Amino acid sequence: MSVRTALAQTARSSATRAPARRPLSHRLASSSAPPPPAPTAAEQHAARQLDWPTYLSLRKSQRVYGLVASIPTTLIGFSAGAGYFATIESDPGDLIFGIEPVYAYGLATLSCVGLGWLAGPTVGGALWRLTHRNVAKAMEAKDKDFFRHISRWRADPSRQSATNPAPDYYAEKVGSLRQYRSWLRDQNIFRRKAAFGSKDEAVL
Repeated sequence: MSVRTALAQTARSSATRAPARRPLSHRLASSSAPPPPAPTAAEQHAARQLDWPTYLSLRKSQRVYGLVASIPTTLIGFSAGAGYFATIESDPGDLIFGIEPVYAYGLATLSCVGLGWLAGPTVGGALWRLTHRNVAKAMEAKDKDFFRHISRWRADPSRQSATNPAPDYYAEKVGSLRQYRSWLRDQNIFRRKAAFGSKDEAVL
């Protein structure tokens, strides 16, 4: 595949379909953070081992691994927290940070549940890499290439508001070229609303 990758072609085709909006996109993009450094020759070679549809499909499966792994890690966090704090004997009159021990231990157990949920993507990612070791280096290089595209085309999140939240800043839900095109449209819609407001808020 040439240097002009499929994602860049998709982004350019999305911009050319609405030529009147392109100057606005460039003006808004000028206030965003600078793009990451260019890839090295080794990274380019590794990234070319995967085409974009295959990469996005693998990226989607990696995310599914993390979500599925969050289920047992959450249960383990709950079991460990409840099992430990339920065995602690305490006097109801002794306050912990100003609250009764039963409520303090309940909050601590919920914290263990939250830590278990947060550990899920890490555990799932490790399992995914073990089962996909043949594409691990190519995926790492392609990840860097993908996030270079994302950082170039995503909207400035500092312009978000309660009625216009920033859409999927890290493009975590992108698992195909169709979803990538949809992500680009969402970014353009966000820019237009941030600049001019919605139709109901438009000044006549």
